[in-house]
Amino acid sequence: MADYDAIVVGAGHNGLAAATMLAREGLSVLCVEKTHGPGGQAATKELFDGFKHNVGAWALLIFRDEMLKNLGIEDYGLEFVRPHSSYCVYGAPEDAPFIGYTDTNEIAEHIMTNHGIDAAEGLANMANSLQKYRDILDKEIYKAPDSLEKLIANAPDTETREALIKIVYGSAMDVLRQFFPEPGKHNCILGSLCASAIDGTRMGPFTPGTGLSLAYHYTMGDAYDFRTPKGGIGALSDTIAKSVEDRGGTIRYGTQVKRFLIENGKITGVELRSGEKITARVVLSSIDARTTFMDMVGEDKLPSDLVQAVNEIEYRNGYVQIHLTLKELPKFTGHLAFANENKIGWIMAYIPSPEHLSRCWDQYRNGEVPDDPASYAEFPSMMDSSLAPEGQHTCTIYAQYFPTSIPQDKHKEMRDVMADRMIEQIAKNAPNFRSAIMDKVVFTHQYFEKTFGITKGDFCHGLLHPGQMWDKRPVPGWANYRTPIENLYMCGSACHPGPGITCIPGYNGAREVLKDLNK
Repeated sequence: MADYDAIVVGAGHNGLAAATMLAREGLSVLCVEKTHGPGGQAATKELFDGFKHNVGAWALLIFRDEMLKNLGIEDYGLEFVRPHSSYCVYGAPEDAPFIGYTDTNEIAEHIMTNHGIDAAEGLANMANSLQKYRDILDKEIYKAPDSLEKLIANAPDTETREALIKIVYGSAMDVLRQFFPEPGKHNCILGSLCASAIDGTRMGPFTPGTGLSLAYHYTMGDAYDFRTPKGGIGALSDTIAKSVEDRGGTIRYGTQVKRFLIENGKITGVELRSGEKITARVVLSSIDARTTFMDMVGEDKLPSDLVQAVNEIEYRNGYVQIHLTLKELPKFTGHLAFANENKIGWIMAYIPSPEHLSRCWDQYRNGEVPDDPASYAEFPSMMDSSLAPEGQHTCTIYAQYFPTSIPQDKHKEMRDVMADRMIEQIAKNAPNFRSAIMDKVVFTHQYFEKTFGITKGDFCHGLLHPGQMWDKRPVPGWANYRTPIENLYMCGSACHPGPGITCIPGYNGAREVLKDLNK
């Protein structure tokens, strides 16, 4: 008799979502996690005494509130901080900043007053076009997906089909130029939208394929709702972990899997680094596909076409995350002085234009640190005082396009150059910022690879490129959360619909397990 009905590998948000779904149905569940707490890259850590930072994910950008009910945690008391505005995107002084107010009427007034009726109409028409994609996504999000080609072919009308073709095969700017045709106008609005489109990719805003990433980020959740749990991102993971244990499941932290135990093409359990062997009827992996198949299963136990497909997954995702403690908040001056009022400056995004992002992309793919990196600076303690001692603050700055193919002996030097340039972007507009910094730590993809064991430190578990989404995620032929190994399932961000703090891959993977066990 097996030790457990199910073992879930990885206690990130998706692994925990799968574990709580299975435990809720009465299965005996063990969740094993390499690190010493829940959440994986959806965790809140005390990196400096008294200061809590979100390590990895920094906001619930695309989380759907319905998942609280789906997971059965809506009554666990999880509180959300919903700010007055989600972000302020800025660039050159002559370009009007774009403020993502969370109130519909307020953002409409802001756009009309500061950007004009053509911007308001452009955003409205864009939203209507992307809604066609969302209507399809909503039907496919909680199941193994059809192919994009089939979805396009089955579009209900010509207008929808043409919109889908543009989204799937075009660049972000191909999509956006339909609604914002005048070059050099509305730079901050377009910069904001393009920054979402290149997030999780290795592409620029003019690269074909980023249209699909734009649609993914814009339609998975609420485009202007950057809410976060009170206490940090980790509060969501902590809540799901508690639900696992309340339902009789077990979570073992500081427990690393060495390999999967497989007999005659069927998984029977896991072997830990300690040598301990634990058996189960089914095993669910919430880790990335390459680690799952190449390291845990072994190439010799897999079909050759799957091995080839897994080895072709593109993981290179260059980013830098800086965590700071501050003795005071930045005091913005000049054209950004308004950000000091009403906590508008809790997220300041330096994204001057799509062309600026494209220049950063060009330098990145040439192995260079961008001269002027586009970045997001977040000050979470402005909205949640529990994250820092009274009168002091936390800050996280995040940027894409840190070179991933540089020699190891150059990594630290280039990391520090990138970090300094990111900090300088704030200091240019808030002269007190550098002197306000007390502590600093800089994380790149290398930190995330070493700490969490994810291939090349890619938080997406495979980039958001069209060839790695929908029925091709994690690889073609295996988008149904199952694997060629009997009773081994996938349930992490490597699966449909993809990355971000959604819990949906974990939820979907667990539901497929329950279907099979109930046959």
